Amino acid sequence: MHRFFVDPQILQGSRVVLPAAQAHQIRNVLRLRAGSAILLLDNSGAEYEVVLRQVDKQQVVGEAVAKRPCPNEPTVHLTLYQALMKRDKFEWVLQKGTEIGVSQFVPLVTQRSLVQDIDIKASKQARWHKIITEAAEQSRRGCIPELHPPQTLAQALAERPAQPGLIAWEEKDGLTLRKAFLGGERPSHISLFIGPEGGFAAEEVEAARAAGMQAITLGKRILRAETAALVASALVLHHFDEV
Repeated sequence: MHRFFVDPQILQGSRVVLPAAQAHQIRNVLRLRAGSAILLLDNSGAEYEVVLRQVDKQQVVGEAVAKRPCPNEPTVHLTLYQALMKRDKFEWVLQKGTEIGVSQFVPLVTQRSLVQDIDIKASKQARWHKIITEAAEQSRRGCIPELHPPQTLAQALAERPAQPGLIAWEEKDGLTLRKAFLGGERPSHISLFIGPEGGFAAEEVEAARAAGMQAITLGKRILRAETAALVASALVLHHFDEV
């Protein structure tokens, strides 16, 4: 069934009037008809099975026939602090990170970031949110990952919640992911920091370590920044059986 995230306010009763954007997609793009079933998600982990009762130029109306929890959200919440990169690469990380299971994204400005401005236009933020939302629908997520405003690395380290933190570094003294979690309890939240195309500077890694984070290696080969983000995210979630 096709899936759509909607405002939970429209799911208060059994009769559901679809918002204009979803109605357009149902009517004109997917060409669904009355009697078709769809899933509506309230972005808090619940999904509603809705049977379409009216599909015309005026409106699209459905009947909610079942409500159930969405089983596809990770119980380990991964926040990906991703250094800003070229637009297509950064957007690719947002899309694929959502599919993998990242719960939150924080864009980072670091010493070697190509983009050095944390003031991102509202139109770009809206585009990023749209990419994340569509990826969440496609990958059957129960919640849309949260997108935070960009931060400097210093801000991120100072404001990061008290939870296990990892920073990927290509130098040889980093721990493997397995060793980083060896013998520890299963965390509810993890922070993962990934650098830009040129990687983190040594002093940035030392600042992260001073803030209580562990430097990790992703193996013998040097990965592109966008590859590192997805490999590390997948490995972290796989370690806790969340992929």
